[in-house]
Amino acid sequence: MREMFPIESDTIQTVSEITKEIKILLEPNFKNLWVKGEISNLRIQHSGHCYFSLKDSNSQIPCVFFSRYANACDFALEEGMEIVVFGDLSLYEPYGRYQMSIKMAQKSGQGNLHLLFEKLKDQLKKEGLFDTVHKKLIPKLPKNIALITSPTGAAIKDFMRILRRRGFSGSIDLIPAKVQGKTAYKDIIEAVEYVAQKENHYDLLVVTRGGGSIEDLWTFNEEALARSLFQCPVPVISAVGHEIDTVLTDLVADYRAETPSGAAEFISSNYLTTNEAFKNLKNTIISIIKDTFKVQNLNLLNASKSLALLTPQHSIDKKSIQLDVFEKKLSHKLSASISEKRSACTDRLSRLARQHPMHYLKSQDSQLRIRGHQLDQLVNSSFKVKQAKFSNLNRRLENSSVQSSLKRGFVILKDPSNDVLGSLSSAVAQKNIKACFYDGEIELENKKVNLNGRKE
Repeated sequence: MREMFPIESDTIQTVSEITKEIKILLEPNFKNLWVKGEISNLRIQHSGHCYFSLKDSNSQIPCVFFSRYANACDFALEEGMEIVVFGDLSLYEPYGRYQMSIKMAQKSGQGNLHLLFEKLKDQLKKEGLFDTVHKKLIPKLPKNIALITSPTGAAIKDFMRILRRRGFSGSIDLIPAKVQGKTAYKDIIEAVEYVAQKENHYDLLVVTRGGGSIEDLWTFNEEALARSLFQCPVPVISAVGHEIDTVLTDLVADYRAETPSGAAEFISSNYLTTNEAFKNLKNTIISIIKDTFKVQNLNLLNASKSLALLTPQHSIDKKSIQLDVFEKKLSHKLSASISEKRSACTDRLSRLARQHPMHYLKSQDSQLRIRGHQLDQLVNSSFKVKQAKFSNLNRRLENSSVQSSLKRGFVILKDPSNDVLGSLSSAVAQKNIKACFYDGEIELENKKVNLNGRKE
C-alpha cells in the first residue's frame, strides 16, 4: 500500500496548519451577515457572554454573543425565541468548528426594519450622500450653535451639562422638535430648513437624542430627513442614540458623535485645546523672554570685557604689531618678486640672443645659396631638354614643309592671281600658268589638253 501511494514529508500538514488555512479562507468571505433562526441550547456565563445555537428546521449554527454587545440588547434572550442577528462567521481553532460572532440581535418581528435600513443605506451610498468629498469642516470655535432635539429629553441635559462644565462660551439656540414617532421626522426637517435659512447666523447644527430601540430611533432613518441634512449649508453633527446605534443621519452628517455627550465633548474639546495651547504658548513666550534676557546679559558682560581691550594704547600696540608683520611680509614678497623678475629677465635675454637677426640672416643666406644652386641646375637641365625637343620638332617640321617637297622634285602650279591650281580642270581654264620650284618660278603657256591628257 505504501508503494502504491508514496507519501512525501513536505505534503503532510498538521491539524493546526489546515485549521488556520480554513480560517483564512472562511472569515473574510462571511462578514456583516444577517441571519434569522430560533435560539437553542442557551447558556449565559457569569461574565455576561451568551452561547447558543441558532437553528431552523434543517440546520443550526453555534453562536457567541459577547457581553460588550449583549449588554446593549434591549430584550432578554430566551430558549426557543426566534431572532434576527447581525455578525460575522469565525472559526474557533481549539475545537476546529465555525461559529457566528454576534454583534446585534433583534426579535424576529423587527428584522424588516433592518432590511429596510440596509436598503436605504445602499441607495443613499450609491447616490454619494455619504462620500467624504461632500463633508463640510466642523468649525473649531463655533459661536452660534443650533440644537435640534426634544426640550424634555435627557440628551439636552447631558449636552448642556458637559458644555457648561467645560466652560464653553458660545451661544446655543434650542430649536424644539419631536424626536420619536411616525411624523417626528417632519418636525426635524422643518427645524433643519429653518437653520438653513439662517446660515449666516449659525455656524454649526447639532441633531441629537438619547438611545432607544430601532423603532424609537427610526425617525432618524427617514430618507427625507437624510436628504434634508445633506442639503443643509450649515455643518451638521449627528449625535443619536448610543455607540452601537447607527442611523442614516449619522452617515449623512458632516460628523458623527457616538452620543449626545460625545457631541458636547467634541465641540468643547476645541476650547480646551485652544486654552491649553494658549497656556503653553504663554509659558513658551515667558521662557523665551527669560532666555533672551540671559543671553543679553551675557552679551553685555562680554561687551564690557571687550571694551577693556579697546583702549587707544591697546589699539596702537595691536596696530604696531600688525604693521611689523605686514612690513616683514612685504619685504619677503618684494625680495621674492625681484628674484623672480631677475630670473625671468635672464631667461628672456638668453632667448633674445638666440633670436638675433644676424643668426637668422646667416641661416637664410645659406638657404638662399642652396636654392640658387638648385635653381641653376633646374634651369640648365630644363634648357637642354627644351633644346633637344626643339631640334627634334624643327627636323620634323622641315621634313613636312612645302620647300622640302619642292626640293624632292615636286612643282606647284598657280594661276596669274597666285591661287594654287589643284586640278586639271582648273588649270585648263587658265591661259598662263606659273610653275613654282623650290628656288624660283617660271610662266608657262597653256595648250589645249583634253581631259584624258591628249593634245588637240
